[in-house]
This record gives sequence, C-alpha cells and structure tokens, in this order.
Amino acid sequence: MAVAYQRFIWKGFYAELNVMPTLQTFVNGDGKKVDNGFQLFNTYRTGYHIKLFKDRFFIQPSIAITHRAYHTKLPDGFRQLDDKWSKFVFGEPGFHFGFNL
Repeated sequence: MAVAYQRFIWKGFYAELNVMPTLQTFVNGDGKKVDNGFQLFNTYRTGYHIKLFKDRFFIQPSIAITHRAYHTKLPDGFRQLDDKWSKFVFGEPGFHFGFNL
C-alpha cells in the first residue's frame, strides 16, 4: 500500500511522489527470523501524459528516482550488505497506462 500525489505542471508534463511504508522481517540463511524492521520507500517521478482515442485511454512514459528515505536499525549482516548500496537509484524508467471512465 502506498500514498501517491501527482501534479500536472504544464500541458501534459507531470511530477509525482509515491511514499510506501514497509514492514520487514529479517531471516537468516537457515530460515529463522532474526529481527523485524520498518522502511519508508519513496519514488520521485516526472513524465508526460499522452491522451489517446479522444482521451478515453492514456499512456504516461516517465523517469524516476527511487529513495530509501528511512529504515530502522538493521541486523549486522544485513547492514553490511545495505551499506554497499546507495539509498538512491537514478533513472528508473516508467510506463503507466490506463483508461478514463
């Protein structure tokens, strides 16, 4: 479950923010639970809304930055692996599509 906010900026261009809270369960190699955690995962997206068939359908190509904004303290082995990666991922492509009722 996530909360999203999308704002049209100019003509078909838009910006969007998605915030997804996640509960985590950390499990060791033997499948035994080690700890619980919590993380906020954000997506910052910008794209263009293209109307099709008299605005009945649409496509939205976009580009995003994902961000692990917050997480609780990680168990040691997990923290060591997590520290190797950036909290941001740049340039994630997106392609949303849909229809208007």
